[in-house]
Amino acid sequence: MPRLFFLLVFTAIAFSAHAQMSRTIYQVYEVDSVKTVYLEIADVYDIYSWAGSTILIETNVQLSHGSPEILDYLIKEGRYDVDIDTSAMPTVRIYTKMPDRKKKRVKTPAGEITELPEAKIYVPDSFNWTNDKKLMMRKPN
Repeated sequence: MPRLFFLLVFTAIAFSAHAQMSRTIYQVYEVDSVKTVYLEIADVYDIYSWAGSTILIETNVQLSHGSPEILDYLIKEGRYDVDIDTSAMPTVRIYTKMPDRKKKRVKTPAGEITELPEAKIYVPDSFNWTNDKKLMMRKPN
């Protein structure tokens, strides 16, 4: 009987591990001569101050009801990528390259996949940001 119990617990853990997986993506942006940053990030995110001189975006993607191969494919295709527009320097725009992911759901024969991307944005301590976390400005010297 105890063997059967441990077998069932092990099977349940293995099944739940297969049902949800996650990967973390890191993207770094130089902001040495930047004065203002507009954020247009489609995912849930928080901003943290750090002593670095770059903006580091750490995106953790959790996928339910999919395989590691599907998650790897979605990441490789740039589904969670963030980019920077520097055409109006010293003001830049950091934005999600595929903001309409919710419209383009991923479906498999087993059903629809649930994606939960969350980002942590690490900003140099020389910047302040607004309460809505959409605008960051370099502190005056």
